[in-house]
Amino acid sequence: MNNLEQETIKKMIDIYTPNGFDWMGSPITKKNPLTYHHIVKRKDSETTVENGALLTKSSHRKLNMLESRNKDLFDEWQWLFYAINYSETHPSFAYTEMMNELMEQTNEELYGPKLVLK
Repeated sequence: MNNLEQETIKKMIDIYTPNGFDWMGSPITKKNPLTYHHIVKRKDSETTVENGALLTKSSHRKLNMLESRNKDLFDEWQWLFYAINYSETHPSFAYTEMMNELMEQTNEELYGPKLVLK
């Protein structure tokens, strides 16, 4: 991560107050720190608050895997990231609910259906 991304993450933390979770609902830890996700790919855009999403390393990896497997679901995440940016505040309850639904779909896409014990 370069200096500009680090500075932008700090600005985004001040604006969005992550409260221990990233924009995909994953916990932020020392071993799973926040990274800067470019909503519009880096080669086509700048590193700005408006073009960024606060994702942990594990969420960022998961999102990158998803992009190659299910572009439509990937695009739903991207839309959510734009919506959170547009709100200029901590993700609302409605956005959190959307995160949970999208994460269920993402995990099923990447790892198969959730097993239920009877």
